[in-house]
Amino acid sequence: MVAATRAAFGSSSLSTSNASNSPMRGPTTKRLPVVLLLLALLLAGPAARAQQVLLQTDVASDTIPSRTGPNRRYFGHFYLGYALAAGPSALGVRYGFPSSELQLGGRLKRRLGPFFALNTDLRYAYLRYGLDPDAARPGPFGRGFDSQYFSYHQLQGEASLRLSPYRRRGNTVGRYLDLLAYGGWAFATTYATAGPGPSGGRLEVVAHQPDYLARWQGGVGLRLGSNSLALVGRYRLSDALRGPDLPEPPRWQLGLEIGWF
Repeated sequence: MVAATRAAFGSSSLSTSNASNSPMRGPTTKRLPVVLLLLALLLAGPAARAQQVLLQTDVASDTIPSRTGPNRRYFGHFYLGYALAAGPSALGVRYGFPSSELQLGGRLKRRLGPFFALNTDLRYAYLRYGLDPDAARPGPFGRGFDSQYFSYHQLQGEASLRLSPYRRRGNTVGRYLDLLAYGGWAFATTYATAGPGPSGGRLEVVAHQPDYLARWQGGVGLRLGSNSLALVGRYRLSDALRGPDLPEPPRWQLGLEIGWF
């Protein structure tokens, strides 16, 4: 009986050992953690890439404010201006289009606060004074010509302090008042006449850079505007002509300015 029992236990032990060493169970158990690890890496890769793109596109655009624009800290634009000569003059000029100034320039505005800004301008200006052929005037101008004028090609700079009365106007220029001061160098001056010649026909004479035309000019003024349109008035403080016997042309200029926004 004891032998039978031992035989039975021995058979059971042998059977258990054979079951634990089965070739089908061992490799499957070892592959399962590797498969789970690969699945986890595959699922985590797209999620990480999607999160990276989201941070690069949305966060940057939300956290960097714009600093340029009509009502931002900095604003630059081009403009075109045209003004007519005004005011009294003993020189005998022709008022209207024969005596006028054309301007083409650029302006940079720096906002100082809700109501104030500082402007700096750089422009080209062509100033021309036409003379009345029937008016008497001292030399070198004289009389007896059909047409007579003198002109200045200038490079000008201007600085102005801007007052904007409306604080909440959105990102627009709005209404404003500029107190300005300007000055410039006339890099080319001309005096031209046209009339009948001494032997018949027509005689035209052009003098470049004559000594009696001043090379430096400057003055002050006001600019009242709304967005891209402005009314401008300037008063010339310097003399346009050299010589004690030469009367000055009109010192005032009144005109319109159009901004290119």
